[in-house]
Formats: sequence, C-alpha cells, structure tokens
Amino acid sequence: MKLNLNYKDFLCDDLFVYWRIHPTPELTLFWEKFISQNEYLRESFQSAVAIFDEIQHQHDSFRPEEDAVEKKLLERINQFKKKRIRILYTSSVAAILLLALITTLFIITRKGGTFSDKQMASIGEVMNQDKIQLITGNQVVDMENNATVHLTEKENAFIQDSLSRKVIDLKNNQSNKLIVPFGKRTAVILADGSAVHVNSGTELEFPSAFTGQTREISVKGEIFIEVKKQRQPFIIHTPNSQITVYGTSFNVSSYPDEKNESVVLVNGSVHVKSDQGSLMLKPGEMAEVNNGNIQRKQVDVMEYISWKSGYMQLNKNSLTEVLKKIGRYYNVEFNYAPTLNLQSQTCSGKLYLSENFDDVLQSFSKMTFLQYQVISNGVVYIQKTK
Repeated sequence: MKLNLNYKDFLCDDLFVYWRIHPTPELTLFWEKFISQNEYLRESFQSAVAIFDEIQHQHDSFRPEEDAVEKKLLERINQFKKKRIRILYTSSVAAILLLALITTLFIITRKGGTFSDKQMASIGEVMNQDKIQLITGNQVVDMENNATVHLTEKENAFIQDSLSRKVIDLKNNQSNKLIVPFGKRTAVILADGSAVHVNSGTELEFPSAFTGQTREISVKGEIFIEVKKQRQPFIIHTPNSQITVYGTSFNVSSYPDEKNESVVLVNGSVHVKSDQGSLMLKPGEMAEVNNGNIQRKQVDVMEYISWKSGYMQLNKNSLTEVLKKIGRYYNVEFNYAPTLNLQSQTCSGKLYLSENFDDVLQSFSKMTFLQYQVISNGVVYIQKTK
C-alpha cells in the first residue's frame, strides 16, 4: 500500500521538522532510507526540504520549544516501532496552519517583542549577495573574493584575482562604488597609490582620479588604509565623522548596525571631526564616536587591524562582539538562548580566520567552553557545553 503524501504532509511531521532544525547522522540516514524505499515520494520530500529551508533562512526566529519537540520525537519513535508503514500523518489544513504559525512567529519577533528564555536571540544576519560588485557609471562588474582593484593615473583600472586579470574603463571625474557583502573581502589601490583593505559588509566610494585640492573617499563599514603621503590632504567621510590625514595608516570601523564608530591609528597622525567635537590622534590611540561625541582611548592596535592578516586578536572581548565579527567575516548568523548572557562573557587569545569555517567554530568552542551546531547553511546555534 502506497502512502499518499505531498510536501505539506512532510512539513507537518514532527520528526521531519526536528530533523531540519537538529540534523543528526541517524535522522539523515532514516530519511534517506525512507525515500529510497519510497522513490515515488522523492519529489514531494525534496520540495518540503526546499520550502522548510527557505522558511528557516528568511524567518530564522522560528524555533519550536526543544523540550516539546523532543517529547513528540520520542512519542513518534515509539509509534514507528509499532507501525513501520504509517510514518506520517496529518492533513493539508494542518500544513497550512503550520506555515501560518511560522510566519506569525516571525512577524511577532521581528516587530520587537522581547525574547523569553525559551525563545532564540540572534547575532548577525545572513546576506544573499555572494559577489563583490564594482559600480562605475552604468557598468556593474562582479569580482571574486580577495580580488584587488588597481586604479591607474589614466583613469582606468584592472581587477586582479587568483585566476585572471581584466581591465575596465573609468569615466572622467566619476565616483565609483565598491560593495563588499558579508563573507567577502577585497583591496583597492587608489589612483594616488594609497592602499585600502576592505572588510566584509562595507561600501566604499572613491573617484577615478584625484584632481582637486583634496583627495576624498567615503566609507560605510570597515577599512584599513595606508595613505600615500602627498601635499593634498586625504579626507575620509563616514556617516558620523570626517577624518583628515596627510600620510599614515589606520583603521576605520563605521558599520550601520554599530552604535559606536572607531578610528584606530597605527602610525602618523589623523584629525577626527564630528558634529560635536574634534581631536588629533597619536599612534596607538583610538577615537570613538558616539552620537557626535568623541572620546580618546589608548588601545592595542592589533585588536583592530588583525582582521586584514587573517586572524582576530582578542583581549577580554564580549562574546556578542566576537560572534558579530565572525558573522560578518563568514556571512553567518548565530542563534542562542538569551539565558546564556553572552554579552557579559568575554574571551581572550588569537582566533585564526581559516578558510574552513568549522575550524573557526571548533577554536571558538575551545576558547569559550560553548558548543555549536550548524543548523542550516549560514545559521549556527550556540549552547552551553553539556
């Protein structure tokens, strides 16, 4: 006797839902075996997987209470032992109700309801864009990760990545925009020879050539820049400040989702100006801008510039801050129970930003004594070590 099941029936099965949220080798083997024995259900099954993953990706705040799910899972396993054929049961109406419930939970969470202990908090957001883009005039050029844009005095540029090199024409006196999504990084050699390392989640605007009395660029996100010394002052515009330099190297971090903006000086000198004040930095100092106010701090510069060398230098950094940086670097989101109180916990040491993301998670776990579980592509669940 064949089971008359469609994708909605799978979506309403507790075991299926639990498996998509908490995949284990045993459950994966169970479903693989089930489908291999019921090939006529494969299309419906794959549709259910695709729909559920899309819901989980877009409506990531939905998480069933784990205790309830585990209880139902045990009940379902006992049922499976008694009835090997009737694995799934429900109706199309129940499936529609489940999808409506997921959407409702998403709307309630996104509109600002406070998290209870049994709900999930999250750090970061997974971005769908996977290509670095250089926008110049009406032309949009896709770039690979870690590619370098090199501008020339002839107002053109060549893009170099690990496999190829291509030349593009830039318009006279035109502003260009470089968009670097989360999980990607790149570098730009400006027309004056200044080198800009561009971190994940950053927008950088720059001219094809510097022709006026000043050299000016704009940034939203994070860059490390080594400014070529010239008579023309170099000015960086951020959403909260204006930074003027003549020849120096420093880091600027001004992400839209951060309440503070920071300018950390490695060498030389820079002048930082906001709506409510200004100051001149010396090497080893940081200007922190918050609501227009500027505060000077003495810092270890490696904590702020180590990202460009492929690691994070940590010194009693809060775990929420660390996870936010990791999330940007790899384009992932971290979910956790608010009762973990990650904001009050810190860690120190050197975390290497390997190309193998699992290596990074294992290192983070050893540093913090927290466990992790990759729930789906781009979403990681953090919990206490059992």
